[in-house]
Amino acid sequence: MNKYIKTVLLSTALLCFGAGSVSAAQFSDAKSGKELTAKQLAQKLAKYDVVFFGEYHDQSEIHKSEIDLLEALHKIKGEKLVLSMEMFEVDNQEKLDSFLAGQLNEADFMATSRPWPNYQTDYAPLVNFAKEQNMPVVAANVPRFLAAHVAKNNASAAGIEEQYKKWLPKATYAPEGAYKDKFYAQMNSPEAPMKMPSARLAAVYAAQCLKDDKMAESIAAFSDEHKNMQVLHINGCFHSDAHLGTAQKLEALRPELKVAVITPLERKQKGEKPAGDFVVWFDRK
Repeated sequence: MNKYIKTVLLSTALLCFGAGSVSAAQFSDAKSGKELTAKQLAQKLAKYDVVFFGEYHDQSEIHKSEIDLLEALHKIKGEKLVLSMEMFEVDNQEKLDSFLAGQLNEADFMATSRPWPNYQTDYAPLVNFAKEQNMPVVAANVPRFLAAHVAKNNASAAGIEEQYKKWLPKATYAPEGAYKDKFYAQMNSPEAPMKMPSARLAAVYAAQCLKDDKMAESIAAFSDEHKNMQVLHINGCFHSDAHLGTAQKLEALRPELKVAVITPLERKQKGEKPAGDFVVWFDRK
């Protein structure tokens, strides 16, 4: 992987990374401000078809809240609940299924499924709970090497080998408006590792949208095949805040689905308007 692609991946990762934290999080209703336990939130979410849980990928406090909510939702939904994850890519769905079915041991699963560096500490609890409960897990994301190709090649999928094209979304578009404005502002922030010329920034935005489109299609496809099942989708909050990104793409694909968004906010940000329907509170340290 060349230096440019590494920088692109680091840049997009910064959209959803913060710093470590250890204390217990809590939820609240964004409209009323009422604090909620995981059990209370699960009860409110029971009426939704798809729940986006937006996270900062390196916040352990939020990860603990994810497993708390998954367990609480399972008590209500039981076999009608499915976990969907940005952290697994569609070409590894068979490996994920084999691991969940006990046909692939953890060592081989880890060696072949391209898990994220913090998988064991932050995402294994979710996957292992799903395994214990015979719960499906959707590997929702586009393979990262395809997103990197689009970012490197001026937003074009030209040159992708035929055998890999089946992993691309059926349709992809990079919309103008709030999502693009937010993306460009973030990528031009002081925290960005490099300043990109406009053409390259447009290509990186196209790669971001490629991920959104594929995750939206993955959720839509599962919902089409499994009516009356609730999907809890875990992703970086940039993909779903304000019902933009993946949430926006899903709502365009399947407007009949009732979608809720959980967004993370630091406790010191109380008083700020949340970018979701519900809030998970945490302390950034």
